[in-house]
Formats: sequence, C-alpha cells, structure tokens
Amino acid sequence: MSDPRLPKLVFVLLLALGLLQWAHVYPLLPDVMASHFSANGTPNGFQSKPAFFALTFVILGTSAFVAFITPRILANKPPERINLPNKAYWLSPERREETIRFFRAQMGWFGCAILFVLLYCTSLAINANLSLARRLDSAAMLYVMAGFALFSILWCIFFVRHFMKVPAHSAGKSQS
Repeated sequence: MSDPRLPKLVFVLLLALGLLQWAHVYPLLPDVMASHFSANGTPNGFQSKPAFFALTFVILGTSAFVAFITPRILANKPPERINLPNKAYWLSPERREETIRFFRAQMGWFGCAILFVLLYCTSLAINANLSLARRLDSAAMLYVMAGFALFSILWCIFFVRHFMKVPAHSAGKSQS
C-alpha cells in the first residue's frame, strides 16, 4: 500500500489522457474561450485559447508539486521540523525510510485526486466552449467537488490513523 510507484503511474496516465483530449479538441475551440463560470454555469470570464491552456498548465503544476515535490521536501527536514503523531517512533533511523515512502505514496494519491479534479473541471470548461449554449455543467462540477471533499476527509483520517498506531511492543518506548 505504500509503494509510491503506483500513484506516480496513475498520475502520468491521467495527465496523458488529459493532454490527448486537449490536443484533439484544441483546433475545434473558439479563439476566445469562456474560462470562468457563475454557479449556474453561465460564463462570466473569458480568455484567449492560448492563455486558457497556459494557465491550466500552471495550475496542473500544483498537483505535481503536491504529489512529488512535497514528499521530497519532507524527506529532507529534520525530525524536529515534522509534526507527526508518535514521531519518535515513525522517524527513528530504522523507520524513517519506510515513513518517507509512506509519505511519498500517500501524497502521490492526493496529487492524483487533485489532478483528476483539475482535469475534470478543464474538461467541463472545454465542453462548455464546444457547445452553442456555452454553459458549464454546474451539477457535474458540484458532484466532483463533493467527491473530492469526501476523498480529502477520508485521506486525512487514513493518514493520521496510520501514524497514531504504534506496535504494542514499541508503544512505551517511543511516544512523543
């Protein structure tokens, strides 16, 4: 469960699928695109097509940062700079590598979730620009955001619970 290669592979596949979709629809999109929408799906902000995709690439970079750079930053921090339940146990020299591997895997999955939401929202905006009505599917956006909120809550619970557990034979030695 803590192999960081799987979320990295899923991340790359999601990104590749998104880029393929964009390459396919780019020539079909108008030169000036609706890029911001009100809660009811009506466009209320516009950008040139190149600006829309440039900004989208910058925003997608945030998911890559969360997934891959944040764990590297954590790996280089001294234990006293990391706030973690039972950190004396989890960041001890014999467990630190396993703990960092867990960070990398879990942050990778969180980055995949962020990437999915960003790609889905971009796809909704693209679809709105391809339709005559130029309306965003607000209900679909709401469902995806609710799903992401639920995922985030469950992810946080899983993450914290992992570090709350200390094997019984080590519980008395490593509390912090």
